Amino acid sequence: MADANAKIDISRILNNTIGVIGRHPFIYLGLSLLIVGIPNALLETMQGGPMTDSGNFGFSASYSAQGFGFIALMVLSIIAQATLIVATINDLGGKPVSMGECFSKAVNKFLPLLGLGIIVAIGVGLGFLLLIVPGVILILMWFVATPVMMAEDKGVFDSLSRSAELTSGSKGTLFILAIIFFVIAMIIGVLLTMFGSMGTVVLGLFTMLTNTITGALQGAGVASAYVELRAVKEGTDTETLADVFA
Repeated sequence: MADANAKIDISRILNNTIGVIGRHPFIYLGLSLLIVGIPNALLETMQGGPMTDSGNFGFSASYSAQGFGFIALMVLSIIAQATLIVATINDLGGKPVSMGECFSKAVNKFLPLLGLGIIVAIGVGLGFLLLIVPGVILILMWFVATPVMMAEDKGVFDSLSRSAELTSGSKGTLFILAIIFFVIAMIIGVLLTMFGSMGTVVLGLFTMLTNTITGALQGAGVASAYVELRAVKEGTDTETLADVFA
């Protein structure tokens, strides 16, 4: 029975996250490699490589290219996460998972997703300026805003409001989940630093690998948390959630 105050199960979220990646490694790791891992590695290599010695113009061009690369990477990351969210909800709902279909649905929602990403970035950024804690609270409140937008077809502000409603009473568990993902990212970051001393090419390859893995985990993890929140708090089964993408 649905219970708005029920506690979500972090082990089930983690099991679902690993499970969907294991069942569809080509989709999760392949997509993450193509639109997160490779572009991120190219940007990292650009930043870590030697500056051109063509005077001020070369210096300016280098930073302009990095700025463009960062924006492109942000856009690709938004599409990747939304695609993997659709794939995760379909998988957990027992529906077929097609990369083309999932990608198409993400692209169709690109502008609202971009707006959502900008609002979240501004809100969380301001929150961190106010002694960090408000920023953390906003991250937890808006933890499942993207799955809400994809699965419930809501606008930017309605998705944020709906996410805050779903995560109410579960922020502690979501914080632990976020810490787990943060620790994984930290471990990867340490390894990245170690490999960075071996040269630009090795750094680029290792960055590509690690960002591919973390991108897949992020997309599947956020979607799994959303599915768990809907199931525990509202009694919504995953098949019903997946029907919206049919």
